[in-house]
Amino acid sequence: MSDPRYLTAVLVGAVASSALLAAPASVASTAASMRAAVIKLTNAERAKAGCPALRSNAALNRAAQRHSSDMANHDFVEHTGTDGSSLENRAEEAGYTGWKSLAENIAVDQFTAVGVVDSWMNSPDHRMKILNCSFRHMGVGYVRRSGTFWTQDFGAKL
Repeated sequence: MSDPRYLTAVLVGAVASSALLAAPASVASTAASMRAAVIKLTNAERAKAGCPALRSNAALNRAAQRHSSDMANHDFVEHTGTDGSSLENRAEEAGYTGWKSLAENIAVDQFTAVGVVDSWMNSPDHRMKILNCSFRHMGVGYVRRSGTFWTQDFGAKL
């Protein structure tokens, strides 16, 4: 006969293992949904101002995500990366070349997409970047660790 304590331990272990395996996917989908929400909310603000919608750009997403990760890993909030990189360096390294203009918004400890976009819209400098109708592309970076770290990169090509 089987020992019921053994079966309980196996079942508990299996449930715990399943939860651990599922966690990274749910964290990744949460980050993806946060980034998508920032794009949607940003485009809603641009539409109110008569600006065209921004298209998500894979290279700018990479640049923004790398910068958010750098800020989270080193616990800082600056436009210059820990390696001395600028937005221009990061965008080109990520593959966004042939650009004519770039801009970046960053934030920390805004816990929702609504919160971070509202915060940017209530700051004249950040708002100006969001409502710059010449931008056509956007990338968003989001990391939740000891806080939340956001990067929003804008670009227009030649």
